[in-house]
Formats: sequence, C-alpha cells, structure tokens
Amino acid sequence: MPETWVWLDGEWMPAGEASWPAADRGALLGDGVFETLRWRGGAVVRIERHLTRLQAACQALGLTCPVDAKLLAELAADICERNALTDAALRLTVTAGIGPRGLDRDPKGQPSVLLTAAARTAPPSSIALKTSVIRRSPTSLAAAHKTLGYTDNLAARREARNAGAGMALLLDTGGYLSGADCANLFWMRSGTLFTPGLECAVLPGTARAAILDAVPVETGAFGREALSGAECVFVTNALMGAVPVSALDGKAVATGSGIPGSIADVLD
Repeated sequence: MPETWVWLDGEWMPAGEASWPAADRGALLGDGVFETLRWRGGAVVRIERHLTRLQAACQALGLTCPVDAKLLAELAADICERNALTDAALRLTVTAGIGPRGLDRDPKGQPSVLLTAAARTAPPSSIALKTSVIRRSPTSLAAAHKTLGYTDNLAARREARNAGAGMALLLDTGGYLSGADCANLFWMRSGTLFTPGLECAVLPGTARAAILDAVPVETGAFGREALSGAECVFVTNALMGAVPVSALDGKAVATGSGIPGSIADVLD
C-alpha cells in the first residue's frame, strides 16, 4: 500500500512518522483551529473563503495565521500529487504549539501546522437528522469558528447515531435552529430559501456563504417548527456540497425532494 504523506511544520513526512510533542496545546487543551477543504479539478474549492475564515478563527484565538493563499495553494497541490489524489478532503490544523503546564501560553510560542489529505468520500443521497439535547451558545468561540474543541459536535453525532439518524440537528440556547453537527442548514418554503442567521450560533460555512452570495436567502432566528411542511430541507458543507434531509426525529420533513437547481449550480 502506498505511503501517505503529510506536511508538519514545514516538513514532508510519512503520516506514520508525524506527531506532536507531549506539550502541544492543541493536543492537551484543544487550543487551535482547523479548516476542511475540498481539492477538485486541480485546485482548492473556494480557497479564498477558507483562508478568510481561518484568519478570523486565528485572530479570535489570538494566534498568528501561519499560511497565506499562495502557500496554501502550493501545499494543497503538493500533498495531492504526493498522495495521487484528484478529488480529496484536505485538513489544515493549526495549534498554539508547545506551552507550559496550565492555561497560559508561552508568549514566545509558535503555532504548529499540520496538513493531511485523503480521498473524498461521496456524500449520501439523503440524510436523516436527530435533534440533539445539546445547545449551542451564540457567544461561544467553538460555535463561530472551527476550533479543536469539538466535544459538543462529537457528542451530538453519537446521540444521532444511537437514534438511527445520520447527523444531529442542534438548536441554540434560545431554542432557535442553529445547524447540523458538521453542516449548515437550509430549507425552502413557498419558493423562498431560509437559513439560520449567524446570531443563532451558526458556523459561517464556505458553502453557506457561496449560496448567500448567489441567490436570495432569508436569514434570522427560526424555531424548529419552521421545518414543518417545507418543500425541501438540506444541509451543506465544503466536502458534501448540498445533501437533502429526508427525516427529522423519525418523521419526513420535506413535501418535495432533491436540491433546487440554483443551489446545485452554485456548489457544483
């Protein structure tokens, strides 16, 4: 089996040889951020949107963003060539690096950066959601940015899987729709497209942003009942694109089927 290659702190190495020091704050405290990107057609899809979001996340956590668009594009091309990938899922992880014991960082500490790649898994034709008991806080950095603190998302996904669903639906602390455990949420009613606003503890997804820039979308605070009788409900992220939701908590949620053509065109 061919060796899988990764890039860690400026060096290419086999994946089995890559590791972080025992004092790395990302491993110990979840002190860091990440981006999941799709490589397709010889380029990173929506690379500028990913970089803007990464920069915002680093700034929110007090980290220096370690890559720019040129470096990210070069590394993405290199890792896909090394691993013979044409349609790939890339993950760029940035940790706060080595630090002393406790919560305070070393003022002179340097971020650690890891880039990995794998063949992209084809998304399902549809997915069932289960409403989680976990609520997202609009003031949480983990809701607004892709931080390494993914405990709530993992727990929500386990809860959904245990209930026979494929993904969890989360509400915010006010009881309004927020999104899925790893995707943004959209629905259409009477020809109008809706999605929860960022004020509802929503991660600013790159696919979500592309849709909002391309077609009219109503954003705001919506209760779970907004999904009842919708013509279509779907979730989006950088790797899946758009996937129809077939059921919520064991009940069908859409009166129609499929993804609107205008959305498919945006994310294609």
